[in-house]
Amino acid sequence: MTVHFYDVGQGLAALVDLPDGRHLLVDAGDRPNRPGCGESCNGADRHLLSSLRRDLAGAPIDVLWITHGHSDHVGGAPEVLASFTVGTFVDNGRDGRRAEIRLARLAAEDHHAAVVVVDPDHRAFGGLDSPGVTVTPVLPPAWPSTCSHDANECSIALRIDFGASSVLFTGDAEHEEEMQLEPLAPVTLLQVGHHGSETSTSPAFLSKVRPRYAVISAGRPGQGLNRAYCHPRAIIVERLARVLGGSASRTLEAFDGERCARARPQDWTMVASSDSLWATERDGDVALTTTGDGVFRRLGYPAN
Repeated sequence: MTVHFYDVGQGLAALVDLPDGRHLLVDAGDRPNRPGCGESCNGADRHLLSSLRRDLAGAPIDVLWITHGHSDHVGGAPEVLASFTVGTFVDNGRDGRRAEIRLARLAAEDHHAAVVVVDPDHRAFGGLDSPGVTVTPVLPPAWPSTCSHDANECSIALRIDFGASSVLFTGDAEHEEEMQLEPLAPVTLLQVGHHGSETSTSPAFLSKVRPRYAVISAGRPGQGLNRAYCHPRAIIVERLARVLGGSASRTLEAFDGERCARARPQDWTMVASSDSLWATERDGDVALTTTGDGVFRRLGYPAN
């Protein structure tokens, strides 16, 4: 099993190559023409589509799984649906009036993808299970109260188990939802929630999932939309370093100021990070592969 985390700037898009040859894409990055983003979003979208062409090599995307309705996760879905054969489009059924969601669902229908809703009342999804592989939606018993005004807290997380290896995608789930997710158990590889924001990845959450490897998908400091978000935060990089352990010979640039809106150059600092932590801002595309033995190793990309 291989997990490709693509460098899509301030967004998330991760392709999972399952052992039986099927493919799952978790989120689709941002829309290329998002206001205020300019060439950063255009370039990220072009990079995602070209990377998918390379890695899929003509195969379809069996499932496109949208964790939640924010543009940096669903905005690129129409381009993906127009460029590749997608079997099933999954989202949380919310935010139907939000332009990005409406356009994504219309694109799914136009390109004949089945549209499936996964939420606390509809959590059964066995469309990708195969011998030795289990794909499990990870959801709270009910949406947290914060979900009504914060789409991050309505993220539909997803866990994939392959032998002794596992990966957990949490989208942008924040503290309240993180602690209500079920089932929540130790995992091998963690997609770090909300691009490394301090609103996610609480100590209590990490004590339950106890990852051995982790990936942060975030924009570069001061570039594109990350000018407004300042991800990742230094406290999260430090927290992950303690949990992941291993060598701390590498550093990661992270925000350590009080407010992103008042960010100064000195608020960005180089933080010692575990060698089991990757970040798209520093590492570009990150492809991690496992034979199911509980160990992930990084594959090289020609462009990296």
